[in-house]
Amino acid sequence: MRAVALLLGVLLTTSAVHAQGPAVVSGTVRDEAGAPVREVLVVIDPDSLSLRTRTGVDGRYRITVPTGRYEVRVVRIGFKPQSHIIDVAGPTHELNITLTSVAIPLSTITVRVARPGLYGTVITRGIDLLPHAPVPLRAANIQVLNEPYQAKAGSDGRFSIPDLPIGAHAILVALDRYVTRMIPVTVPPEGGVELTIQLDSLYADYQRRDEIQTREIGWRMRRANSPATFVSAHDLDPEAKDLRQALRYAQSVLTRGINLMDPRIRPVIYIDGQRTYLALSDLKAEDIAGFSGIEVYPPNTLDDGLSVPGSSASVGFLGDSDLFSGGERAPGFSNRTSVRSRGNTAYLIMIWTNRRR
Repeated sequence: MRAVALLLGVLLTTSAVHAQGPAVVSGTVRDEAGAPVREVLVVIDPDSLSLRTRTGVDGRYRITVPTGRYEVRVVRIGFKPQSHIIDVAGPTHELNITLTSVAIPLSTITVRVARPGLYGTVITRGIDLLPHAPVPLRAANIQVLNEPYQAKAGSDGRFSIPDLPIGAHAILVALDRYVTRMIPVTVPPEGGVELTIQLDSLYADYQRRDEIQTREIGWRMRRANSPATFVSAHDLDPEAKDLRQALRYAQSVLTRGINLMDPRIRPVIYIDGQRTYLALSDLKAEDIAGFSGIEVYPPNTLDDGLSVPGSSASVGFLGDSDLFSGGERAPGFSNRTSVRSRGNTAYLIMIWTNRRR
């Protein structure tokens, strides 16, 4: 009898361990016509576990998770993002997804080309008050934010970044004595894009202010540690109910595993260099179209020397009352301590609009 009881105990224990062990979530992502979609970003529970993978050429994905309940977020340029709640109880769970296509945003200065990557020409027409025929600008610097790519325009003003991956990006175009421009661009799934970028000569105070602010964005992103990110206007879902939801589905945020839902932390938000006490959920979807880009910094990405525009505060030294909801203090942290133990939770957000002037 004791032997039978022992055997039953072993079987039950083995069964419980098996039920609580890892499971495989898999499936196929297709478009409305039933064709498989490659390079889809599939993220499991992005606000905690943040496990991620991408679909292959056959649209298949496979990711191992512990058993439990999860949110599955699915994002792909050219398709509306989706979210699914799944309960993973057994060793396998299949989730097949059908994506709905949406128009890929392209600027009026952008055309699609057959070859992959980013290409373009940098020109000038002088200043608004003294226009002239387009002239190529040689040696203009083209920098891609969030990606290790940059290029320099040749004597004919041409540049190329053939390795720039599919997705929404922001590029900085700079040349001495010309206004630096920050341009959102989307590289489509098939082929690439070509830009014609026009730089104006410096001539007005507001342009000089914009010049300084735009260059500072590039400087901060180069200094910050991963996973800080710059979210292009093209990376935001214009149908999201508020800015927090739009950022949660932004591909550049998902790929870096940044958490925007930690209830203990209230992100510090600046709009065009001015501190605001609004929450991300207070900014509505109709305002998103006015954003030219958003800097997002988790606490462990910050350099103590990074300054906040329009403030004497250092990015790494904002007080606990700025970080924790309800004025709650984090145990063990003083007002002058750099908070670096909150992982990938969004901590500082700088929003830049097209209405700076």
